[in-house]
Amino acid sequence: MTPRPTTPQATDQKTSAVKTLPHNYDRAALARFEVFLFASVATVLVTRGYLAAMGYPQIGGGGLHVAHVLWGGLLMAVAIVMTAITEGSRIRARASLIGGIGFGLFIDEVGKFVTSDVNYFYQPAIAIMYVVFVLFYLIAREIVIRRGMNDRHRLAIGARALSDLALGQLDKVHYHHALRVLDGIQDPELADLAGSIKTGLHSHTPTGDGVESRLTNWRNSVSTRLDAVLGHRIVRRIVLALFIVEALGSIATAVIALFTKVEIVAEDVSDLVVLLSTATSTILVILGVWFLFRNRYLRALRLLRASIVISLLVTQVYLFTQDQFGALTGFVLSLFMLAVLRVTIRTEEAAAEAATDRSLEVRH
Repeated sequence: MTPRPTTPQATDQKTSAVKTLPHNYDRAALARFEVFLFASVATVLVTRGYLAAMGYPQIGGGGLHVAHVLWGGLLMAVAIVMTAITEGSRIRARASLIGGIGFGLFIDEVGKFVTSDVNYFYQPAIAIMYVVFVLFYLIAREIVIRRGMNDRHRLAIGARALSDLALGQLDKVHYHHALRVLDGIQDPELADLAGSIKTGLHSHTPTGDGVESRLTNWRNSVSTRLDAVLGHRIVRRIVLALFIVEALGSIATAVIALFTKVEIVAEDVSDLVVLLSTATSTILVILGVWFLFRNRYLRALRLLRASIVISLLVTQVYLFTQDQFGALTGFVLSLFMLAVLRVTIRTEEAAAEAATDRSLEVRH
């Protein structure tokens, strides 16, 4: 049976729990960026898999060829226009998805634009895409987390929540998150404005008759059911068991390779990157399982999540150059495991936050 702490406090040290509170950075912004990035990676994989399966067909005739980079540009333009002419956080989330698909179609044809013979199959093109995806992830995540949130940023988040409430797009999770963020404002000059926004959040309730409200209610219903499935104890234990098996298998493989002196050879850059990224993911999995058995549940989950992110952003992309359409199986499995981990981490962070709040109430 997978180790599991019996109380929220056991998820990690109290100081670590405080650092995970959603007050410290804009989680919605980071979530939108991750949707954009993973949609881009998925689009590259699906596009190359489809083209390989269909024998690389061409759209057009009579000397014309409609490259999918054009569809990518069109989708990115649609995403930009959506955010320019409409209101609401829900639109920004949809624009992140559409823009990510568009960027994936765009970057997939980078080989054509860095070679004189317009070579779609240019081998280093995968390396270029890898560098772009990884730099995007590292830089954007660092900016969102490290910049934190000042009082005016908190005020803006609250104001956006009030706008979403008026549009019928605000769900309970973001509603309570906005109130917690507003409670963190310390500048006395902004206290009155923050109070007015909180009053609006408490007093105004949309009719629920609008299209956006119905779409939000439907999305919330689907999201709640999906989270319930992904966060179910059995599903969580299956995923953690897979990680444990992977860790044990990796250790056994390393021991066998050590005693049999197996020589590992990387024939090209793609093999080398797959080897290094796989080794990094394996180390993170082993560390995650180690912390799991030491009842450092939240830290273990974050390490396991990091291993999946590396697999999605690096290993799967490079494996696709070798396995083509077959790489989709590994990508879908990794995406499923990441979704389970994200739901579980969110639940644990909420439990840690609730425990911290209770502790503060007792002290006062």
